[in-house]
Amino acid sequence: MKLVLIVLGIFSGTLAFAQQPTNATLDSLKSEKDPVQLQSKLKKLESGSEADIFTLLNFYQSNPAKSDSLVELAVKRFPKGTIASNRAANRLYAEKDGPTQERMLAQMEKDFPGADLDMANYAVAYTYTQARNKPKVLAYLNKVKSPLFKPTAVHSVASTMATYDSKEAEQLITQELASLREVKTLTDTSARAVNHRKNTLNGLLSLYSEILAKNGDYEKAYTYLHEVYTSSERKSPALIKNYGLLLSKRGHYQQAFPLLEKTVTSGLADSTVRAELASIYKKLYPGKNEKEYLASLDQKLTSKYEAEAAKLMINEPAPSFIVTDASGKQVSLADFKGKTIVLDFWATWCGPCKASFPAMQMVVNKYRQDPQVKFLFIHTWERQGNPTAEAQEYLKANHYDLDLYMDIKNAKTKRNEAVSAFNVNGIPAKFVIDGKGRIRYKLTGFSGGNEAAVSELSAMINSAKANQ
Repeated sequence: MKLVLIVLGIFSGTLAFAQQPTNATLDSLKSEKDPVQLQSKLKKLESGSEADIFTLLNFYQSNPAKSDSLVELAVKRFPKGTIASNRAANRLYAEKDGPTQERMLAQMEKDFPGADLDMANYAVAYTYTQARNKPKVLAYLNKVKSPLFKPTAVHSVASTMATYDSKEAEQLITQELASLREVKTLTDTSARAVNHRKNTLNGLLSLYSEILAKNGDYEKAYTYLHEVYTSSERKSPALIKNYGLLLSKRGHYQQAFPLLEKTVTSGLADSTVRAELASIYKKLYPGKNEKEYLASLDQKLTSKYEAEAAKLMINEPAPSFIVTDASGKQVSLADFKGKTIVLDFWATWCGPCKASFPAMQMVVNKYRQDPQVKFLFIHTWERQGNPTAEAQEYLKANHYDLDLYMDIKNAKTKRNEAVSAFNVNGIPAKFVIDGKGRIRYKLTGFSGGNEAAVSELSAMINSAKANQ
């Protein structure tokens, strides 16, 4: 799983200090060898400016308890400051109820006049998108002012809206596309700004094409995606796949064939791609067996990940850890001695984590009859008051049969001890541990390809079993 999508673990102060670059003062703190001098410097900074507290938050980023106390100090001393604003925003993002978010946003507008609240307005709009409340969606989406962020917000909202109202999603996208195309001259002509606008435009065009294709309008879908394909120097796997499918729908089989074949050998094909490729193969090579052809592509993918697994294998002692199962029973690494175990650190608020679950369910199903392989799906970095119930509800609602374990934050240390023991900085994070308690593989993020994920993780599990 290539490191593509990752959610970083944050506690209350992190969003604030993560925006601050390393500075000379921070370097001085990190290099100070004299404990007395270090404490003197730290104490002085605590009584300094908000910028000084930002520096301290960077210094204490591995100490959640101290960081939280510094955030409280900053909010008390600088109630209109950036740290206070970011804390209020974090609380709004964690809230799931639309009316409650609206009240929180209204309070932020009073408490932080002039602050950039685009993200907060988008968060409320997205909550109402999930609630299918169109008037509220439009009201808060229209409050997003930044021309750089607005298209991204529209893309996110329209993508979710398309799952239940494709026509409204199309309307949102076409309106934003019109706005983007109206801007003939950029105020910022830097390469970064130009590239951002191009990527934003292509993202909306791709989503629009996808919606049109799902509704059976392949010609119009092709027109928009062709614009993206021809203007993209680096063509993403998703672009290659979707363009290949549309070419096939239009009867351009020779052009579609290598694109869809590449999708399969990259491990990014779904059942639709495989069926389309098999159909094209039969047309282009009558008399040949399409099942044998697809099987040969699958073998190439398996061989690829077996070779990569051999190169990526490590041999580190796994830290001891304790988590609880859904019933509250504690389990530790020692309970799985002799077995190859896969730890998957995740959270219900983590989009990439949830995106990886269809692939993880496929892997679990593959090894379900193997008593020597055990999977632990460890929920961590909770943001809600009842994370166990929330995690259980999510798995049940989405029909996942995955063994749930909880890494609840320690009330004293304010750490999620298991994830901290593995020094995890972003989730989803996976560890393959052999029967002798040695970490053999580490994985962070999710690339979005289910077949690739299954092949990659399977190769690692098999290798760990064979080399313990």
